[in-house]
Amino acid sequence: MFNITQDQTIALTGLYQSLALVQNIAWEGDSSHSCMVPTIASVLKLNPINYLDVYGSIENLQLGIQTLKIALQSKNEKHAIERTRYAINLMYLASKFAVSGKTVDSLSSQLERINNQYDSIEDSLEDVSQDLGELYREYISPLGPKVIIEGDPVYLKTDNNASKIRALLLAGIRAIVLWKQANGKRWTLLLGRKSLLNNIHNMERSSAV
Repeated sequence: MFNITQDQTIALTGLYQSLALVQNIAWEGDSSHSCMVPTIASVLKLNPINYLDVYGSIENLQLGIQTLKIALQSKNEKHAIERTRYAINLMYLASKFAVSGKTVDSLSSQLERINNQYDSIEDSLEDVSQDLGELYREYISPLGPKVIIEGDPVYLKTDNNASKIRALLLAGIRAIVLWKQANGKRWTLLLGRKSLLNNIHNMERSSAV
């Protein structure tokens, strides 16, 4: 059996959580999920103690756990193909980002500036999302084809929603970087399905204690 580590699982749930939140905004105009703040905050966790510390707790990854679990168990889930496309696009952009040392250093410097600017992400979510959205547009978008987000035009055209979506895509890039740092490979979801589900079940049990 292809073994998936706990750290790789955390990174993947972080990615799927970011994409699920993007879809919540794009299709429903809803950015109120409790996982929204820790997902945005993950971009600014520059020196975490460990992988879970990037998100704070298992509870802060509940949406990602549910979304990844459903993706592994049901191929006919609504918006599944759409979310897979986003993930593939972000993985491509993340690979381009990783080999550009100048871009990595410059973005890291900007993230540190934003991190020092706000006392509370939750209290300043709109402003932080706007700042992170601008960083995504400046540093990530030029690296390759744009990620085309599907959804209701009414919600997509709202400036605040657009900023939050870009900030969440940056959080997706953050999760992919974590996944690669944990030696995650592209075939993880194909060959490590059983191992990944076992890890997800363990995370669910841990959060229920």
